[in-house]
Amino acid sequence: MDKNKNRLIYLLIAILFIWLLILSLSRPNSRKENQSVTINEYEVSGFSTDFTTIVKDNKNSIVSVIADNSLLSGFVYGQNDNKVYIVTAYHGVSNTGNINVQFGSSYNVPATLLGFDIYTDIAVLEIESPYSIDSLKIGDSSLLQAGEFVISIGTPSSLEYSSSAKLSMISHPLLSLDNSITYDSNRYNYYLNVIQLDSALKTGYSGSPILNMAGEVVGLNTMSNSDYSFAISSNELRIVADKIINHEDINRNLLGIDAVLIKDMPNYEKTNLNLDIQTISGLYVRNIKDSLIANNAGIVVGDVILKVNDIEINNFNDYLEIIYLQDQTLNFEVLRNNQTIMLGIEND
Repeated sequence: MDKNKNRLIYLLIAILFIWLLILSLSRPNSRKENQSVTINEYEVSGFSTDFTTIVKDNKNSIVSVIADNSLLSGFVYGQNDNKVYIVTAYHGVSNTGNINVQFGSSYNVPATLLGFDIYTDIAVLEIESPYSIDSLKIGDSSLLQAGEFVISIGTPSSLEYSSSAKLSMISHPLLSLDNSITYDSNRYNYYLNVIQLDSALKTGYSGSPILNMAGEVVGLNTMSNSDYSFAISSNELRIVADKIINHEDINRNLLGIDAVLIKDMPNYEKTNLNLDIQTISGLYVRNIKDSLIANNAGIVVGDVILKVNDIEINNFNDYLEIIYLQDQTLNFEVLRNNQTIMLGIEND
C-alpha cells in the first residue's frame, strides 16, 4: 500500500514538473508575439494614418490657380460672407489678365487680385462664392524644428493632378536667403527669410501650403531649385495677408542683414566668435547689404542686435515685429566687442 502511495506521489511530482516546463517555454514566445503586434500597430497609427488624415481633412480648402498660361496652387485663408480669400504666390499671378480658382476637379470661379507683396511673393485673391468654405488653420512657424515632417498639397504639372500630396522634411526652419527681384524696372536686393525643405517641388506647387503634423499651415511654398524648395513662414504670411485683406499699406523695414538668433547658438560657437556665453538674446549679424537700413545705421558684421526701439529680440516673432514697425526712427541697441552701443537712423 505504501509503495503504491509513493508511486502516486512521484507521478504527480513528474506531471507538475512537466507542466511547469511547458509554461516556461511558452511564455517568452507569447510575449514576443504581443510585442510584434504592438509595434505593427504603432507603425500604422503613428505614420500612415496621421498623414492620410491630414490630407483628407485639408485638401478641400486647397485650390488650383489658373492665370492665363500659368498654373499654381493656393489655399483658403478666410471668408467674409460670400467673399472668400485665397492666398497664393504672387509670381504666378503677376501681369496676368484672367485668373480663375478651381476647387477639386470641377468648381471653377473667376478671381480678382486683391493685393500682393513683392518681397515675400505673397498674393491674396478674392472670389465670390455662395458656399461656406473652410479655411485652413494657421500655425506658429517659429516652433518648427529641423527634421520635422511636413506635407505640401498642390497642383503639380496639370489640373488632373490637383490635390497631390508631397511629404517633405524641414532642413532649416529659418534661413536668410540672398534674393533679388525686379519690379517696375527697379532691382531690389535683400535677404528673404524662408523655411528650407529637403527636396525640390514641381512648379505647380508654388503657392501651396505646407502643413505640420497637426494639420496647420506653417508656410507657403514660393520657390525651388534642383535640390531644395523654400517657403515663406506662416507667421510672416499672416501679417502680410491680413494687411492686404484690410487694405492696409505694407511698410517693411529692409534691414538687409543675414543673421542668426543667439538663442540657437551653442556655447562653443559663441566662444569662437568672441561672444560672452552669458549673451542669450539678440541677432548675430553674419552678412550685411550695402545701402539698406542696418548698413546705413552703422551696424557691421559681427555685431549682435539686442533691441530695436526697445523691442528685445528673443525669437523670430520679435524680429518680424521689428521688420514691420511703422516708427519713423529706428534705434538699435547693439553689442560690439562685448560692449553695448546705441545706433539710430531715420526711416524713410
